[in-house]
Amino acid sequence: MALVRLSYSSGWDALPAIIGIERGFFAEQDIVVSGMAATSPEAVIQSLAVGTTDMALVPQRVMLVMAGAKAPVKVIAMGGWGTEMALVARPEANIKTPADLKGKTVALVQGSEALPVLVRILNQAKLKPTDLKIVGMNANTLLKALADKKADAVFETRHFTDPIVEKKEGVVVMDPAAVTKSVGVIEGIPLVAGNDTITKEAASTQKFVNAWVKSLKYIQQNPVDAARMLQIFFHRQGVVVTKPMAESWVTMTRYDQYSWSKAAIADADYNGWALNAAKILKLAPKIDDYVDNHFVDAAVKTLQ
Repeated sequence: MALVRLSYSSGWDALPAIIGIERGFFAEQDIVVSGMAATSPEAVIQSLAVGTTDMALVPQRVMLVMAGAKAPVKVIAMGGWGTEMALVARPEANIKTPADLKGKTVALVQGSEALPVLVRILNQAKLKPTDLKIVGMNANTLLKALADKKADAVFETRHFTDPIVEKKEGVVVMDPAAVTKSVGVIEGIPLVAGNDTITKEAASTQKFVNAWVKSLKYIQQNPVDAARMLQIFFHRQGVVVTKPMAESWVTMTRYDQYSWSKAAIADADYNGWALNAAKILKLAPKIDDYVDNHFVDAAVKTLQ
């Protein structure tokens, strides 16, 4: 049995890791996973760098920070992609198109994956981030931002925008289909591994990725059970998520891509440009040299 220390978030995007652990896919590969829900991206980056974490499922934004810092890591698989995002606005804000955001206040979750996508949409509308006020908020504040008039609009994943619309506190300006049509967003979620893990523990890395792709396949084939596992994951953290909500969340992200395509890499590079334009990153990183698909390509063959 090989030990793999795995980090993941405390949110919905941890689902492939949860399924791999709870449904025994890692155990099938003789892998013992020491899993940890990490709340600090900085801690994950440092831990990967020094080898106290072997692998991590991280937001793409964190991976771009790693690439910009030339961290000793590789992206070895996809952990989901295409999470649905929407732009919603206060009805009285008179926002009909992204161009109408000029001079307005737009809220998103602090450190959100939605920020680079928003910047890309602004670019299509010939706007810069400085042409409006972009405010990061915690989740609870964001959900009330339009009702409390702390923002004119919210751009976020549907996990946040749907409740706002359901309460009639906001109207949809761009739905997920419009966002995708505007900027072709893929928004791959990366599974990364430390370079030492890949080189020194190649056999264990392959077994881990074999289990990983089975977890992704399981989510596609058994979304209701995956939603149940997500409910339990949140409940253990003291967060109540209803069955319909969990089932909806599972459908908001796609799990049918395992490796990083050229299009997914180009999309991540575009997000890197956007984060640089928003002055989050000093440089716009290119991630092609950080992607190693050979483990996942081999793993996919085990599904056939």
